[in-house]
Amino acid sequence: MSEWRAVIDIGTNSVLLLLARRRADGTLEVARDQSTITRLGQGAGASGMLAPEAIARTLECLKGYREVAAAAGATLTAVTTEGVRMARNQAAFLQPAAELLGQPVRLLSGDEEAELSYLSVARETPEGGPLRVLDIGGGSTELVVGEGLELRSAVSHPVGSVRLTERVITADPPTAAMVAAVHDAALTAFRAGPPVAPHPVLHGLAGTVTTVAALLLGLQVYDRARVDGARFTRGQVLALRDALAAEALEQRSARPCLERGRADVIVAGVTILLAALEFCGAEALVVRDRGLRYALV
Repeated sequence: MSEWRAVIDIGTNSVLLLLARRRADGTLEVARDQSTITRLGQGAGASGMLAPEAIARTLECLKGYREVAAAAGATLTAVTTEGVRMARNQAAFLQPAAELLGQPVRLLSGDEEAELSYLSVARETPEGGPLRVLDIGGGSTELVVGEGLELRSAVSHPVGSVRLTERVITADPPTAAMVAAVHDAALTAFRAGPPVAPHPVLHGLAGTVTTVAALLLGLQVYDRARVDGARFTRGQVLALRDALAAEALEQRSARPCLERGRADVIVAGVTILLAALEFCGAEALVVRDRGLRYALV
């Protein structure tokens, strides 16, 4: 059995820690899979700068994650994505983060992020066949098309749940026009990339999509075993989005499995998901609780 690996994925909205190792048969043994919302990309979509308070929150989270990795004797890998990619003051975060972790934080390109997200699903889908994989982040959304382990196209689109919320949603609850504007922005972004042949199923990753599953399953406490592999229709996702959009933030935050740090951006996130389902010609969503951290392990 291989040694323990600790992978930290520093996103625009949340910071993820996966502590895992590969068994002799190639399957993954997960000791810890944790998410902390720090919103590193707070305001960065508009200002192009990482805010000092967002950097401080994220560094504090990294300190805790470093201690977990050290206690397990794990080899540590840290990567970051669109929240830092779009910032002009990247060094203000990357330098202290590297000092804290004792190694550089790797800034992934959009293409690398998309490929890793895809492989995290493809490697755990033994039947192979056509795959459409969507990874909705706070600052960007990756859409990847492939066949088994072979990628055909991988595009990182500059739309995410935090980015579009900050750009478009200015009322609580959002107006119908605001929700429509988010949908149009997401669909326009997808259409700017290569065309995607229609396929009935879209595999979705990351916090927006796993939260959708938890809400549709009616979970009181998040359960990865029930979420991973759950399947829903586009109509179910649409009904949930409309229900969330009709609620004020306080109402959404009171829902089980929807913490405040995601409740304020969930309407935009689910709307991006709906735009992706439309763009891909998919009527079914398969939810996968994994992501690029799994591919890196």
